[in-house]
Amino acid sequence: MLEKLYKKSEVWFAVVFIIAYVVGNSFLIQASESAGIEMVYTIPYNLLLLGIMFVFMGKNQLLGYYGINRVKCEANRLLYYVPLIVIATVNIWFGVCFKMDMLATAVYFAAMIITGIVEEMLFRGLLFKAMSKSNVRSAIIVTSITFGIGHIVNLVNGNSVDYVETICQILYAVAIGFLLAAVLYVGESLLPCIITHSMLNALSSFSNETVIDNIQIPVSVILCVISAVSAVLIFRNANRE
Repeated sequence: MLEKLYKKSEVWFAVVFIIAYVVGNSFLIQASESAGIEMVYTIPYNLLLLGIMFVFMGKNQLLGYYGINRVKCEANRLLYYVPLIVIATVNIWFGVCFKMDMLATAVYFAAMIITGIVEEMLFRGLLFKAMSKSNVRSAIIVTSITFGIGHIVNLVNGNSVDYVETICQILYAVAIGFLLAAVLYVGESLLPCIITHSMLNALSSFSNETVIDNIQIPVSVILCVISAVSAVLIFRNANRE
């Protein structure tokens, strides 16, 4: 069935996986909170999604096609990965704080890593590749914006009750999406995107939210500027060569 859908439309193939991810996680995040351990039920579900994707890609020899390979350019073309390191560590800029017990922290940390992998596979793997076959510019714009808008789900599943926080998340997620799209397009590898996104998510387990909540707007602006400027420079370097 997956092969038939893939051959019929790579875009819809990606969209089906994205819908399954969003709907499933929206339900399971709430169920996890009811169980008393955040994100615990999302782990097996997201691992299942990853398993299905990787089995399909491996069976059809599509791992390299979707960027599961080494970076194919020099580090200087990607600004020596400095922007990615900055973005990945933003959650511990203002110190480290243990907000949960050891078990809950370990579960949340693992869940966030898996979430980062899944989202990169979906947005900058399946969807980006499907759309870039006809128009790379549209693929970059659409995948970045849909990735950002996807954070609206935080209001629905209860991860955020603060509209300002959610708007900030959407804006810097779009900007980071452009940066990661630039890295993928120039480096022809999804791995730097996966590592950056996973670490950004996972380190939120230790973020000092008391400080971040008070300065979330300036932090969001900084993230947007770093991501946007870095993406432009990466694309410019690529165009020069």
